[in-house]
Amino acid sequence: MKDVKAFMKEVGWGTLGTTDGEKVGVRPMGGWVWVERELWCASQKPSDKVAQLEAVPYAEYCFSNPKGRHVRIAGPCAVSTNPDDKQKLYDLVPGLKKHIEDPAAPGWAVLRMTPDRVRAMTPEMTYEDIPLD
Repeated sequence: MKDVKAFMKEVGWGTLGTTDGEKVGVRPMGGWVWVERELWCASQKPSDKVAQLEAVPYAEYCFSNPKGRHVRIAGPCAVSTNPDDKQKLYDLVPGLKKHIEDPAAPGWAVLRMTPDRVRAMTPEMTYEDIPLD
């Protein structure tokens, strides 16, 4: 996981895939951070991704570089409007201050993913499961 986290930091942006059981949405996501074993990210609320996560609380991130190397991180994903979570993410991700004036504002939420599977693309174009630590 140390290499996965370093790769994510190098790439910066990931894409987040969600579904409501019928439609799928994939969108670029920044403003993320690891908080212990969870991957946290900010999201506007309301949004399609929040609605989809409320319907099907499972998602997958993909972080990739221009050379085609990528990692996929999947797991249950909760939508939190807890003021402590919002303040913590706001403090951990300085770039959020450009988009969110007040961490207590009601117009955003914290997406909290608890990964249950992490895979990395190998040079042979197959996936390697990465042990969660």
